[in-house]
Amino acid sequence: MNRTLVISIDALITADIPTLQALPNLGRVMKNAAYAKDILCVYPTLTYPCHTTIATGCYPDRHGIPNNERFQPLAAGRADWYWFRRDIRVPTLIDFAKANGLTTATITWPVMGDSGADYNIGEIWAPREEDDPTPWFRQANSPAAADIFEKNKHLLCWMKTPQMDEFATQCAVDLIDCHRPDFMMLHWSYLDHQRHRLGVHSEELSRAFRFLDQQAGLVLEALERTGGIGNTNIVLLGDHGQLPCEEMFHINSLFRDMGWLTQRDGAVTGYRVYAAQCGLSAQIYLQPDMDRQEVYQALLKLQRDYPRYIQRVFTKQEAEAMHLRGEFDFVLEAGDGVTFSKLTDQDRAAAPVSEMRAYKLSAANHGHLPEKGDKPPFIVCGPDAKAGKILEGGALVDEAPTILRMMGISPTGMDGTALDLVK
Repeated sequence: MNRTLVISIDALITADIPTLQALPNLGRVMKNAAYAKDILCVYPTLTYPCHTTIATGCYPDRHGIPNNERFQPLAAGRADWYWFRRDIRVPTLIDFAKANGLTTATITWPVMGDSGADYNIGEIWAPREEDDPTPWFRQANSPAAADIFEKNKHLLCWMKTPQMDEFATQCAVDLIDCHRPDFMMLHWSYLDHQRHRLGVHSEELSRAFRFLDQQAGLVLEALERTGGIGNTNIVLLGDHGQLPCEEMFHINSLFRDMGWLTQRDGAVTGYRVYAAQCGLSAQIYLQPDMDRQEVYQALLKLQRDYPRYIQRVFTKQEAEAMHLRGEFDFVLEAGDGVTFSKLTDQDRAAAPVSEMRAYKLSAANHGHLPEKGDKPPFIVCGPDAKAGKILEGGALVDEAPTILRMMGISPTGMDGTALDLVK
């Protein structure tokens, strides 16, 4: 049976395909590839909801990951992210592969801490940059990968890239060399970070692509050493696009002025209504004693008062119609060129992104409605791919069943169906 390697290049978009084709190593993968352009993502177009959909073939309302971060408005310091597979409510690709007797590996794949894979290196980080990452990774990693983590943890620099990707690549290389898993999922985030910093279509992104191509070369060399690329199916995919950002809208600072939350030195001390930031959208949480209809009318008034900054106000029912469900009561979609901030202590409702660099590098951001902007591709190559086949469109929920078909596995219970890219 052929091996399968899935590589997620975070924020890869269809417009990047010519760039991939021109690179020495990724171009080799693309040479006989089949692919679908402009995959429709899920709402919100954030890394963790999207990667969980890729890994399950289900929308967020079923898999249970609505945001990158957990809802922890009163937490001191940074909120925890959805790092662990136990938060996913449906089977994953790892579960299907293991049930069919395959050896499995996941490396820095979002929401795959303690994934159940035979060899797992989680995507997780300590609360502070100066903290030792070891105790955190031990929660997320499988015991069988402990020696590989110990060997490579010196490459980590907290959550920063490209160091996280260099760490992930070396772990992947060592796992391939030592254990030759039948199925591996690998996530690189450097391109996403650079698009945030530089913009969606910046010429300066060429450096990020060269870096990723070097990482790909190391993985391909490991595959060659352990049985050859010719008997390996390789999937390259993106999780979401990004949109340009010019301004930040401080929705929680407005809620403060409306008496809906209290804060001290920028930290929330209490709330009646709170906006959990999702980049270009925001999920609105209410305390149980709040009148939902009154809040809805107040949000609609904010939309009228700030039409440039709030494009849509979705009710809970409207969000659920888009396969998004959670403990929040409303969802706000930002206007063009606008991203929501978490900040609660601002004197102005909005500010140019250029003034807010200390808060977030947001020349571009995501979390928007899936029909907006650039969309990712889904690329397959190898012995089980229909070489040269090109499809226009597809959905993120279709990727998991396509990957399983490539492995000869027929899934049940998924929202998507396999794309016609596999023999």
